[in-house]
Amino acid sequence: MTNKDLLTNEKELKKIGLRLKSLRKSAGYTSPDKFSYENNLNRSQYGKYEAGSANITIGTLIGILNCFGVSLSEFFNEDYDNLNK
Repeated sequence: MTNKDLLTNEKELKKIGLRLKSLRKSAGYTSPDKFSYENNLNRSQYGKYEAGSANITIGTLIGILNCFGVSLSEFFNEDYDNLNK
């Protein structure tokens, strides 16, 4: 395994944010604010998750994915793997 294969926080947080944004838009929410409000999430913090600028715990990610009806395995599927390639 080379260094380029290792996970980096910044890169993975950006990918998680892009995937969350994609799910939100697929669910019909044009605004992260509206999604946050309707799902009782902290608007500011959710925006940071989508931007990839804040760490997200597994528990928080699971809670957000429940809003979309998506499991962790669905979230981290081929679509996730192909982000930023």
